[in-house]
Amino acid sequence: MINKGSVRRKSLDVFNKVIELRKKEYSYSEIKKETGVAKSTINNWLTLAGLTLTKEHLLIQDKKRVENHLIATEASKVTRARRKESEIQNFILNYKRFIHDALFIAGVMLYEAEGTKVSNNFSNSDFRLIVVYIRFLEKYFHLDRNKDMRYRLHIHDSRSGDLHRIRNYWAKKLRINLDVISVSWKHNVVSRPRMNPDYVGQLSVRVNGRKHFTGKMLAISDIMLSVFQR
Repeated sequence: MINKGSVRRKSLDVFNKVIELRKKEYSYSEIKKETGVAKSTINNWLTLAGLTLTKEHLLIQDKKRVENHLIATEASKVTRARRKESEIQNFILNYKRFIHDALFIAGVMLYEAEGTKVSNNFSNSDFRLIVVYIRFLEKYFHLDRNKDMRYRLHIHDSRSGDLHRIRNYWAKKLRINLDVISVSWKHNVVSRPRMNPDYVGQLSVRVNGRKHFTGKMLAISDIMLSVFQR
């Protein structure tokens, strides 16, 4: 049993340090790390000193938990950012040898011009540009156009009657399966809709399962643009 007498005989200095750290809002884990005292002993000593299970110290514990969570969250963000930067740098090292290939230049510049800068979507209404972009992905990233890419067709809801024709148009032009093409409807209000018989909407291409694809593309694009600006 721990009492004041046993504390004095055994470890008064450590006892006082435990009390001092607790008053400075240290958690049990932090006190154990500083003093080497077991948590059960810390609890007994703090109980003896009247520093446990009070509303004040429960609030202290909650505050420390929140602080530690925020610290861990920030550390995790830094780690993820470093990993991302490392992957991008490795990508540049591996792919800079293609920087003068015509198809590589075309693919990167297409993405720079028409690709989204947040997600890795590339979209256009000209099937020729989509074809070039797909060939770029196939050659340099070894992707399969039916397995590793997803396509979304954006069309006006006023052309719903043309959906079958338009989906087949894109499937034929890109040599892809119909089941990889999903549809998004545009609900624009048009006072006088033009019934253009050649209307085929706009198609977007998204790469699946490639981490930091957008960051890699924009990084290599920056290098290429700087090279060709000289």
